[in-house]
Amino acid sequence: MSPLVNSAFDSPFSPGLRLTEDRLDIAEAVLAGAWRTLRAAGFGEAEVQALFDQIADRPEDLARRLRKMANAAG
Repeated sequence: MSPLVNSAFDSPFSPGLRLTEDRLDIAEAVLAGAWRTLRAAGFGEAEVQALFDQIADRPEDLARRLRKMANAAG
């Protein structure tokens, strides 16, 4: 199998950028952790799904917000 996964995993942040299987596994684990954390914080399942959907619709906004948060913390 090619080290690159199919185009279903193309990144919305950089057209044509593809995740390797290893990086996809890591990303899925991080997202699953985020899901569990939000649920533990009292968010309902529908709220978490809506949040993930909203983020998926605006990946550039998310990237900008995450960079801002990371810069403020460091």
